[in-house]
Amino acid sequence: MKRQATVFIIIIFANIVQAQTDTVFNAYLRDFEKYRKSAEYDFNKFKSQNDSAFLKFLEQTWQEFDIFKNVQPVKPKPKDQPIFQVESLDGKKSPNSIIADQTSLVIHEKELFIDTVTQEFKIKGFKSNAILKSINIFGSNTNLFYYPTKLPKLTSLNEKSIYTFYKELLTNNIIWDYNINEFEKIKVTSNFNDWGYYLILSKAAESIFSNKNEEILFIWYALIKSGYCLKVGFNNESLFLLVPSKEVLYGIPYLTDKGIHYYVLNYEENQPDHLKTYQGFFTNNAKAFSFKLSGIPLISSEKIEERELTFNQEKVNLVFNKEYLDFLNIYPQCDLNIYFDLPLSSSILTTLSKLFIPIFQGKTSIEKINILLAFIQKAIPYKTDQEQFGKERYMFAEESLFYPYSDCEDRTVLLGQLVTYFTGLPCVGLEFNDHITLAVNFPEEFNGDYILYQEHKYFICDPTYINAKSGMLSPDLKDEKPQIIVW
Repeated sequence: MKRQATVFIIIIFANIVQAQTDTVFNAYLRDFEKYRKSAEYDFNKFKSQNDSAFLKFLEQTWQEFDIFKNVQPVKPKPKDQPIFQVESLDGKKSPNSIIADQTSLVIHEKELFIDTVTQEFKIKGFKSNAILKSINIFGSNTNLFYYPTKLPKLTSLNEKSIYTFYKELLTNNIIWDYNINEFEKIKVTSNFNDWGYYLILSKAAESIFSNKNEEILFIWYALIKSGYCLKVGFNNESLFLLVPSKEVLYGIPYLTDKGIHYYVLNYEENQPDHLKTYQGFFTNNAKAFSFKLSGIPLISSEKIEERELTFNQEKVNLVFNKEYLDFLNIYPQCDLNIYFDLPLSSSILTTLSKLFIPIFQGKTSIEKINILLAFIQKAIPYKTDQEQFGKERYMFAEESLFYPYSDCEDRTVLLGQLVTYFTGLPCVGLEFNDHITLAVNFPEEFNGDYILYQEHKYFICDPTYINAKSGMLSPDLKDEKPQIIVW
């Protein structure tokens, strides 16, 4: 009797699961049909008219290109955190104007660890062997629909096999175009930039293909369909995605074709000496990659990391989104203005507000920034990147609060974000030969070291030198002409 009851329960459960599966699939079909009939699909149909022309383009003779790499500038930095030795400004000292380089205002514009929840449904009665897979990408759920039996296979690493793979993807282009459209929606709703979109496509490709090179070709296809300018190249072992970037990237291999740098997007460890790819790019309307972050990406995570800091004898417990930290950790190294531009997360700012706002009560702008300076100088230990990471590595403001140590540029990036959030005052970065610091445009006039930028005084605020206050620049830097970093 018990066995009959158990069987009965199993049957009921199976029916419930099947009903849920049917509901998910039917909803998907409704969305897919709506997409197919929409003007959006009509536009994609228009785009697909170029497919035959692109295939013809791929038939050209591919050429070998040498690979190069931009070395990230390594500035000589003090091994120990420096201490400001001169006396504080006493109001009797004449202001010191530092001449800045006004011609250098513009700085050129791995596998991510994420738990992926995957549900797979084999759909009966709908062009057999179709699969609807529910995947979680950066905390956003989406459905991926494809035919396992119709997935192209890469038989070898040469031009002909790449051409054939792309052509076979086109045989189901309506399915892939719909999936790509869903990925583009995640990019927008999750506030991802182009690098984030590449990671989205990487996770999707990983859930479809079991071969790394096939994953790369699918990402190449999807990025082309999304309007990006890029190439695919290969050597004897692997395939590589090659993208032109609006920003300079460091430590990432690149090749140069007709004066344009194409960076290896999926570079991991072994740098290829040369790659074979096609010349030029197919259309002038395609867009280059941008690594600029317009805001904080929305990455959901139940995993957290914590760090406790002490300031003014008060302990502050900071809680970080682990997967957001992972995202920042694998971010390609760019020019410093990219790091200055990304704000701290709302949860970190909420915690810091509880610390600073009571202290700020009744304080002037100068006093507030002096408090922020003291916080970074004394609450966050100093070490060079070489000591902490074994290489030069810029950090975002969030990372400077998370990692055990930070050096001068990391502290300056953090101070820039704290000044912006807690005071709203304009600020710029200053790059000396072997030091980076901040300059702030105060509403008050006071004696101190400053630069003139756009006819306004920006006073030096150095978060590295212990005991340095607003308007204090180390004497050994006063004869230098710093470059201004704007963001």
